[in-house]
Amino acid sequence: MKMNPQKNKSRRKIALSAIIVVVIIAGWIYRAQSANPLTHALSIEWIDNQFPEKIDEELNPNPTTDTQSWTILPFGYTLGPWPVFFQGEPIVMNLTYQKGPPKKFIQYLVQDWRPAEIELTLEGPRTLDRSLTASAWKKCFGSQFSCRSDKKKFLTYAYPEWLKNPDIPIQATWFESLDPLAARGVHFHLNAGTYSVDRYTVITDRGALQNFSLKYVNTPVGESAKTLFTRIMGGMKVKDALSGSRLWIQNKIETVNLDQIRSIPDPKLRMMKLIQVQNWIFSLLSVDPTQVAPFFHLAGVTHLLAMDLLKANTRSFESQEAWILNSKPLLETLIKYANDFESTPAHQAAIKNMEALLQDFLLTQERMTGAKK
Repeated sequence: MKMNPQKNKSRRKIALSAIIVVVIIAGWIYRAQSANPLTHALSIEWIDNQFPEKIDEELNPNPTTDTQSWTILPFGYTLGPWPVFFQGEPIVMNLTYQKGPPKKFIQYLVQDWRPAEIELTLEGPRTLDRSLTASAWKKCFGSQFSCRSDKKKFLTYAYPEWLKNPDIPIQATWFESLDPLAARGVHFHLNAGTYSVDRYTVITDRGALQNFSLKYVNTPVGESAKTLFTRIMGGMKVKDALSGSRLWIQNKIETVNLDQIRSIPDPKLRMMKLIQVQNWIFSLLSVDPTQVAPFFHLAGVTHLLAMDLLKANTRSFESQEAWILNSKPLLETLIKYANDFESTPAHQAAIKNMEALLQDFLLTQERMTGAKK
């Protein structure tokens, strides 16, 4: 029987096309797996856990770039040293609204170390699987082939940007220190050319995960920020209970006397004190999102700082304009969070007061802007 040459040719084309498709798919899968930072056994990165010396000193209104003051603050399940300044400028915190409190942690807090250049994001804790402790995760990441589904789940939380763009060249290591109470987990590093990202996913003994992510420009100032960030992570302690951290930061806040701060004659020191109190309240919100009062207090402190910034005759800090721009969205965000709590007459009165603070800021900003023209 004679075969139809045309039919044989068509079959060969179909077979060849099928092989090409299979090769392309296999190559794509291999490339994706190879690029995945968690498909390989992670090497261990040891971090120096030396604790800073200058903790909670009196604020210096003229800090220098070569000295660093620290304060101890809790964020989620961590408690550790946080810098008060960066390159001589106070570190200011911010947040945007996302549904969470009073039932869940605030998802994101942001520290502006240098507007548009250096930003540190602190994410709220999340538990993917209660059976996976820090030791279990370490064992998982120490193997190339085991617990692949868990690794994918971990990456979905810890670095979701990679899932959207698998071509991102991310490096990953398992970090820890000799201190058994220190932070440990996975350290991701991304170099995107003009900027880099260092993200530490801290894992508690009970398996809660928490991201700390520094995005910085690839300049000497950015490298300085990275060095400082590594010191933060090295000094950080991790707890599985929040009660001690809540008490720690509540005691700090109870020492605040806003009338005394408002009476400080030096406008630069007064702004620094208000920023310090702001950061303390942000810290409290990260460990206790169940109370509405801190949102009210944060709105009040933010309004005081905004008024000082608007009425300042001279510029005390390079970042003042950026702080002013953040005042309106921050006050609006705090009002949104406050509205998520159970409504009572006192609660509604407090929200109206927050709205009045926002309107006062907007009117003052409009008046001051008009006066400068």
